Amino acid sequence: STGFMLMAMARLAPEHELFEPAMMWLVRNRRGAQWSNTRDTAISVLSLNAYLKASGETVRPVTYEVEVNGRVIAERTLQPAEIIAAPSTFAVDSDLVRDRNAIVIRSHYDDGSPAPLYYMSSASFFSLEEPIASAGHEIFIRRQYYRVMARQTLLAGVVEERVPLNDGDVVRSGERVEVVLSVETKNDYEYLLIEDLKPAGFEAVAVKSGGRMYARQLTEPAARLRFGSATDKADAAAEWKAGEDRTDFTGRSTWVYPELRDRQVALFVNWMAQGVWEVSYTLRAEVPGAFHALPVSAHAMYVPEIRCNGREVRVTVLERE
Repeated sequence: STGFMLMAMARLAPEHELFEPAMMWLVRNRRGAQWSNTRDTAISVLSLNAYLKASGETVRPVTYEVEVNGRVIAERTLQPAEIIAAPSTFAVDSDLVRDRNAIVIRSHYDDGSPAPLYYMSSASFFSLEEPIASAGHEIFIRRQYYRVMARQTLLAGVVEERVPLNDGDVVRSGERVEVVLSVETKNDYEYLLIEDLKPAGFEAVAVKSGGRMYARQLTEPAARLRFGSATDKADAAAEWKAGEDRTDFTGRSTWVYPELRDRQVALFVNWMAQGVWEVSYTLRAEVPGAFHALPVSAHAMYVPEIRCNGREVRVTVLERE
């Protein structure tokens, strides 16, 4: 709404007292190089473009300098055609970095009067945490690997069994591994994206994106049996009396669109109701070695604050026997 108001003022009332404050609110509420989602980003870019045309900020050269902890690291003059070009990036030498850092940016026109200049600062770091723990806000995700093992039976012939593959376990090249993703949602959500990073040495059995894939909703006892505390598991087990038919799923399902990528499998979900949902696909171990499966992650595409990640898993692939 702020973006639409800014576009309206740029066309009808560029002298309005709220014209510049509305622009500053948009600039200060971006997240890195974007806003909360693709739709908001598009509207914000269009409205800021309208502001620049109406305000006349891009018709005069601007000179600026960047100072970090008392040392000037960059000084440049931007011509009008360069002001709205791709931004300049300046890396700060590690020798200048302290526990507390002061960054000063000064900008002015040729006559010495103050000139507007828009900037952002970012910092990156590497976590030494191993394995990476799970975390989430409003949604939570868990990933479990299963070795798909063939077992000879007397009457049914060869049947397949799933054997849990936990952190640090071993598989052999050529074996199939079923990936089961369980998503717990605290509310009803639309447009979720799940990205599962494949461990190096594994490839998806499916060779084409798309196809028929569905997430199924778990019953409350089944969810507690799989993910609850020891007390929750005992209570859930008691609800299923010995000899009683056990139903793990409610019968509700939702369509999932899978995309097979080089580094990950991306799953797009249009709608997911409150509860615990389960979706699966299959990998094949191919290249021997010791690998890390980085955490699976999920987020709401239009509300990035709703996001989560699972645990890291380490797995070793041995040569085929």
